[in-house]
Amino acid sequence: MVCQTFPPAPFQVCGAILDKYNSLGGPGSFLLFPKSNELVNPDGFGRRSEFLGGNIYWSAATGAHPVAHDFLTKWGDYGYEAGFLGYPTSDEIVLNSGRRQEFRGASIYWSPLTGAHNIQGAIRQKWTDLGADRSALGYPTSDEIVTPDGVGRCNRFQAGMIYWSPSSGAHAVAGRILEVWSQDGYERSSYGYPTSDAVAVDGDPGGSIQQFQHGSIYVNGDYLRGLLVPAESFKSYDTALHPLYCKDPLHSPPTCPVDLSNYDTMPDPEGKLSLANIAEAKLVGEYFDHQNEPHSKDLWDHYYENTGTDYILDPQLVDCWAAETSNNYQAPKPAAPAAVIAANKEDVIAHAIDHADTAGQAAKVLVSTDWELVACADHDAVHSLGRFRLCSTTAAIAQPGPPGGHQIELRQRSHVYDVYDYAYGDDTGGFPAQQGSNVGAEGCELGVAKPFLIWGDGVEHSWTGLR
Repeated sequence: MVCQTFPPAPFQVCGAILDKYNSLGGPGSFLLFPKSNELVNPDGFGRRSEFLGGNIYWSAATGAHPVAHDFLTKWGDYGYEAGFLGYPTSDEIVLNSGRRQEFRGASIYWSPLTGAHNIQGAIRQKWTDLGADRSALGYPTSDEIVTPDGVGRCNRFQAGMIYWSPSSGAHAVAGRILEVWSQDGYERSSYGYPTSDAVAVDGDPGGSIQQFQHGSIYVNGDYLRGLLVPAESFKSYDTALHPLYCKDPLHSPPTCPVDLSNYDTMPDPEGKLSLANIAEAKLVGEYFDHQNEPHSKDLWDHYYENTGTDYILDPQLVDCWAAETSNNYQAPKPAAPAAVIAANKEDVIAHAIDHADTAGQAAKVLVSTDWELVACADHDAVHSLGRFRLCSTTAAIAQPGPPGGHQIELRQRSHVYDVYDYAYGDDTGGFPAQQGSNVGAEGCELGVAKPFLIWGDGVEHSWTGLR
């Protein structure tokens, strides 16, 4: 066997390990200088040499491969070659935005954002089928996890999860479907394990549905509908569901959905413009007081506190504004909040009745709408939020029966959000609201008033009746 030393290190590197070391560049490689002679591994068959930057492992079945840095640490967590991962079967493989290394029992994937995690078996195959690290799921953010029931397995990824059980196989769960399923308790939920991936719905552009052991979850954009047959009782979080305020939090600016691109962009070296703007802002606040619009005044003051922190609306105020049946906006005219809520209620009842009659037993349906653009007629609401976004979330349990004889139990809650900011407009007509908007827009550019997120959830309301 050929051996070689690499001064000033006194240690010998030999055989296949030496060949691999030299092929990588020897001491000039990431491994640097050797720090041990060749060692016999605890299994009595394999060999290794240790270096300052990692190790090279060899076995007759797998050959010689370096394992270094986070890969070596992760491999060590599971017992090195004695663990289920076994010996390495490849060097590190460079990927689009990370690396992977193959072992006899599994793979380890690494990226700067996620670190190193193992993935194996049916879960690894499903992830590979979806595109692996280039898939919508991204890189793994966990090792394989045994589910609490002791039966299933799962891996977490940057944008979702893959779950496996012996009876259902491996399936990805992501987005709003994962949101609903996770809040209900994952595989321990009323839905059980996923039995399919999310698939497109024929004749329904943008719609997809995922089947579970005891129901299904359908999404189209941010619209979501969950079905459980047989129905179980209402859960405390049923009506708490709503879409994210930021559509793509992984790839959006940290302030999303608040746009701060215009904040503090207007030069004011002497501070005179800022002082003048603050004086004008005080007059706008006095106007809101004079008009008896307390919430408009409070939000305006928060804007000029210049903190940018979220403002949470009181549940009773959310319900008050959500009950508005009209608004005075011109085309394109936003919906009235009450119309969105009423339509959501009827949509849920219709689906619950249909599924109860089809199954011949009680069915539970949950629907969370998209963020709908709405507006109110109340001046305090108009000057507080203008056009804003509303989501109505309703859960209903329907019993089978004849037309008009379906017993319905229902829970419903409203959710709202808005970004409090201002844009310049034409104030030649002398309208106070537009003049205030121009003051607010300038205040942002001067860096004395900071846009912020407003959000709030209403009270859960119950309804029982026949349909």
